[in-house]
Amino acid sequence: MMKKISMENRWIGFLLLCYFSGLIGISLAEYQNLFLPLTPFNLLLTLIVFYKVNKDFSVKFLFLSCLIFLIGFCVEAIGVATGMLFGSYAYGNLFGFKIFETPIIIGVNWLFLALSAYGVVQYFSKKAFYLILFPPLIMTALDFLVEPVAMELDFWNWKNDIIPFQNYVMWFATSLIIHGLIYFFRPKIDAKISFIILAIQILFFGILNIVIT
Repeated sequence: MMKKISMENRWIGFLLLCYFSGLIGISLAEYQNLFLPLTPFNLLLTLIVFYKVNKDFSVKFLFLSCLIFLIGFCVEAIGVATGMLFGSYAYGNLFGFKIFETPIIIGVNWLFLALSAYGVVQYFSKKAFYLILFPPLIMTALDFLVEPVAMELDFWNWKNDIIPFQNYVMWFATSLIIHGLIYFFRPKIDAKISFIILAIQILFFGILNIVIT
C-alpha cells in the first residue's frame, strides 16, 4: 500500500518543482522573458513554504520575522539611496513594487535566507558563537553565487558593472546583526526546510553561474 504524502511534503515538492522549472526556463534564452517576471512570486512561495513546514505562528516568532524583514529592507533602501553601505547599485524592474527604489520583496529574501541559515547551524550547535557567526558566513558565501547571476539577469546592477568588496562586508555585517537578534529570540527552526531552502539556492545560482554568466 502506498503511503499518503503529507501536506508538508507536498508543499516542499511544489517548491522544488517551481525552482526546477525556473532553472530550466531561465537557462534557455528564448524562455527567460516568460520565467523571469515570476521571480517575486517564487521568493514569496519560498517564504510561505518555510512557514508551512516550520509551523511556528506564535506572536514572538512573527514579531521576530517582521524585525528581520524590516532590517533587510531598510538596509537595502538606505544602500540604494546613498551608495554608502553596499556600494553604488540600482534594482531593475523584475522584483515588482518598490518603495524608495527598493523592491518590497527583497525583505522577504532576507527573511527566509536568514531563518534558513540559522536553522541549518542550529541543527549542529546551540552555542551562541556558532549561531551568531556561522549563518552570516553562509549568507555571504551564497551572495558570491547570487551576484553575477543577478547582474546578468538585471535583478540589480552595480556602477561600472563592478561588484565592490564592501558589498560582501555589508552583507556579513547586516547578517551578523540579524542573527544576533534571532539568537536573542531563540526560536526553534525546522532543520529540514532550512536545509532544503539553502540547498535549492546553492544549486539554483550555482548552475546559473555556469550556464548564463
